[in-house]
Amino acid sequence: MKFTNVFVVLSVMSALALSGCTSLLPSEEAATNIAKTTTESLTPLQMQVKDLQARPNLYKTQVSGHKPTTQALNQFQSVLLLKQQGKFTQARDRFMALSEQHPNLSGIWVQLALLAKEQVSDTLEQQAKNKTKYLNNAISVNPLNYLAHNELALVFREQGQFKQALTHYELALKSWPAFAQGYLNRGILYDLYMGKKSLALADYELYQGLSNDDSRQLKGWIIDLQRQIKAAEQTTQTGAML
Repeated sequence: MKFTNVFVVLSVMSALALSGCTSLLPSEEAATNIAKTTTESLTPLQMQVKDLQARPNLYKTQVSGHKPTTQALNQFQSVLLLKQQGKFTQARDRFMALSEQHPNLSGIWVQLALLAKEQVSDTLEQQAKNKTKYLNNAISVNPLNYLAHNELALVFREQGQFKQALTHYELALKSWPAFAQGYLNRGILYDLYMGKKSLALADYELYQGLSNDDSRQLKGWIIDLQRQIKAAEQTTQTGAML
């Protein structure tokens, strides 16, 4: 009887303990409310950044599903090391050889494009021509290579072909919606070359949110654009009143 009573007491205590612990755990409704509160506390820009970060990098997903051979990867890394060491001519020759062995690896063509400007024996016109050719090769074998689109957009921008530049920035961002550099470069295109200040401001802010760039220069660009946009709005309002 004594043992029976002890067992009953322990059972009751255990039940109370479990009940107490359970009450401390958030219910599904409470967890949903917490998540909702957290989301509602975000600014529209922060929510947009969060949405972009949740989207897949299509180029990375594709590459991971079609990995190059270990040998090709090792060769690529060894040539990349030459480039990092400033041995540009050697790196270019080796990348050219690799492009013949692995013509369907778009990253090789992008590296050749980046090395084009290091060929000091070529004229600026020839450098741009070579860079364009290599980048078109990269995009031809892999249309999702956002780095190739970004670099080709820069070439078009330098040539004053702003619509073509915009097209390739948009293709880069379609491939990877959270590509921070793409927003910065497109923002510069909108700001300095196309006069679309509101679109430029939106891109600068997205770049800032995605990259956590806290530089004084970027903050200055954003503040300056805000002032320009506000001044333009005030001028429009004043004109409407006359």
